[in-house]
Amino acid sequence: MAEGGFFKEKFVTFLFTSVLAGFVTTSFTYKSWREQTRLDLAKRRLDEATKSFDRASQLMSARMFHSYRIATGADGDDDATFAAKLDKYDKVVEDWNVAYPDLVQDFQFALEIDEDGRVRKYREINTNDFEEKLDCRRALDHSNGPKEADWTSPTWRLAAMHHCFIVARVKPRALALRQKPQPAPPLIKASSDRTAPPPPESAEARRQKFEALDRDIDDLKTHGEEVRVAGKKAIARLRDATETRGFIEFLKSW
Repeated sequence: MAEGGFFKEKFVTFLFTSVLAGFVTTSFTYKSWREQTRLDLAKRRLDEATKSFDRASQLMSARMFHSYRIATGADGDDDATFAAKLDKYDKVVEDWNVAYPDLVQDFQFALEIDEDGRVRKYREINTNDFEEKLDCRRALDHSNGPKEADWTSPTWRLAAMHHCFIVARVKPRALALRQKPQPAPPLIKASSDRTAPPPPESAEARRQKFEALDRDIDDLKTHGEEVRVAGKKAIARLRDATETRGFIEFLKSW
């Protein structure tokens, strides 16, 4: 009887140990697979985010550079030189406008990582959200723009940048500045039945217009740098997520 109880106890112990070992092995295998899957997804997300960020950064830089070129050439370039600058500006504007919808979607799905490394909730952002709410000559903070705007978000900043490109109207203003001032009218008294021609634009007025356009382009450059900063922070958080966790951290995730 004692011997039967001994074998019975050994059998129960063996069975319990086998089940426990199988559970631990299965759990460890599953956790390892999940950790590897997490790393693979994080690396893929980092790769997509980096590509989207680099593309947006290059397009912004090109548009800013060519904006400065046509603004500075509006008053001193000959027709052929200015026309060549204008063609290049039109090309980068076209490139930006074609790429922008894709960039917004890419930013939403690849760069929206909060301070805790979690993916932010998707929100469709329309340029119309900024109408009469965003002052492109001011810093982008809680006092500027729609109430729901989150300026820690690279996507919000990219959308604001697109809006400010539209508002700045670089090309029409550069073309207007290129028009030579009208000559001063002759010093004759206008007849009562005819309206006198408008006075010519003064050199000081033209200088102020040039400075205003340059200032607006400088503001665009500042907002572009803010897009880059927000994007780089998101990429840094994504890069942290690709780090392999130590054994202790791995066990804590169980």
